[in-house]
Amino acid sequence: MDKEKILREAEIKEAVWQERKKGISAVWIVPIVALLIGGWLFFKSWSEKGPEIEIVFKSAAGIQADKTVIKYKDIVVGKVTDVRFGNALKTVRVKAQLQKNMKPYLSENTRFWVVQAKVGFGEVQGLDTLLSGVYIEMDPQKGKKKVRLFEGLDKIPVVSTGEKGKTYLLEADSIGSIDVGSPVYFKQIKAGSVASYRLDFKHKKVMIEVFIKEPFDTLINDKTRFYNASGIQANISPDGIKIRTESLVALLMGGLAFENFPIHGIGKPVKSGHLFALYPSRDEAKKPEYKRELYFWVYFDGSIRGLTEGSSVEFRGLKIGEVVNFNLIGDTDTGEFKIPILLKIEPERFTITGSKKAVGNRVNEEVFLALLRKGLRAELKTGNLLTGERYVDLEFHTDVSPIEPRKEFGYFVIPSIPGTIETLKSSVQKIVARIEKIPFEQIGMELEGVMKDLRTKTMPSVDASMHSLQRLLTETSQMLRTVRKNFIDNNAIINKKMLNLIEEMTRTTKSVKHLTDYLERHPESLIKGK
Repeated sequence: MDKEKILREAEIKEAVWQERKKGISAVWIVPIVALLIGGWLFFKSWSEKGPEIEIVFKSAAGIQADKTVIKYKDIVVGKVTDVRFGNALKTVRVKAQLQKNMKPYLSENTRFWVVQAKVGFGEVQGLDTLLSGVYIEMDPQKGKKKVRLFEGLDKIPVVSTGEKGKTYLLEADSIGSIDVGSPVYFKQIKAGSVASYRLDFKHKKVMIEVFIKEPFDTLINDKTRFYNASGIQANISPDGIKIRTESLVALLMGGLAFENFPIHGIGKPVKSGHLFALYPSRDEAKKPEYKRELYFWVYFDGSIRGLTEGSSVEFRGLKIGEVVNFNLIGDTDTGEFKIPILLKIEPERFTITGSKKAVGNRVNEEVFLALLRKGLRAELKTGNLLTGERYVDLEFHTDVSPIEPRKEFGYFVIPSIPGTIETLKSSVQKIVARIEKIPFEQIGMELEGVMKDLRTKTMPSVDASMHSLQRLLTETSQMLRTVRKNFIDNNAIINKKMLNLIEEMTRTTKSVKHLTDYLERHPESLIKGK
């Protein structure tokens, strides 16, 4: 009995061992495989997961979580996961998940901005967003720092990554109609754009950054002149009306231009970031820069209306300077007013020979004295009748009295003479004064007396004389008719007698002719007879 029990226990142990030897049950295979696949997917998702970033914008501008994408060169590189307000509801913080391959390009130089449909002068942007919605554009850049929080741009940047060219700074008194994105032209071809601008509080100037793309950047040198090409530039001068504009875009939204004028010489290349002055117009940019400047005072009697700061100072039609400033000064003792006008003469515009070469900004007194002795005078003239623009004309006059040179506030005074208008006005005033002295009332009374005598005394005698003259003309007419009847008409008696006489003379002439012919044939008849 014990033996059978032992055998039975041995069989049970053998069965249990055989069961253990078969391995794990098939029931556990599916959960284990699912666990392995899930783990692999989690690892794959975790290993391929890109960085998470936050972008701060001033407004959401159509951005939606789980819908708005982030693009670079029209390829999706990320997606917005969350949109919420920032600090004190002043900003919008956008969370986004980027692809893993964007991780090396998240630096302090990387930029983000919102792209939406925009139609403007000169360019059209983001029309594809009309159907797909707005998206965030990424400009990936490598840098020294790894950044996860970015400040989004308010506007689309003018210069995109990879675009070749150079940036330059322009110094201006005011920004005018220039804005970020305004075009920059060279010979009316778009060569770049305005990238940014800021105010220089120290020098109280506007600093404008422009980007000039290749190959136009090779044209920039230290002699290049940048000028404002916005709107229409019109100039009315004695030479006519000049109108200039770079393009319709510059006319409507503003623009700049640059040019290399031959008058300034050949320049040297400059590096990116070089500072240039921005001139208000092309004419101002084209003007040469003169180092020497001589200043003089001049006084004019009467009104100087039409004369402005910058008005031309000319000598025989050539500009040699300009008006710098003028003001009104009154004397309380005499009650007189005068207007000192400060003139700037640029001697490098002309050449004076026969004297020592002058340097600096001091007037050569010897030359100035010689000019005064020759009759140098200043005259205010009208340059344009339409606008009333006036200028200062310097010329030599022989009919003026000699004047000794004098100075005021350190500058020589150029004597002046009345202008043509002032002279004409004075002459007219003298004529009017003389006319006012004529006794028109007395002349009218005397003329009225003469007309009365003419009507009462003279006119009757004239009438009698006219009647006598009429009778004489009538008698003369009758006498002429008689003469015509007796001497001129065909039936006149004298006429008939004259005709008879002419006939007799004709017959006599014929008889004499016959006699002559006969004697020529028979000359002997003179002796013998017929």
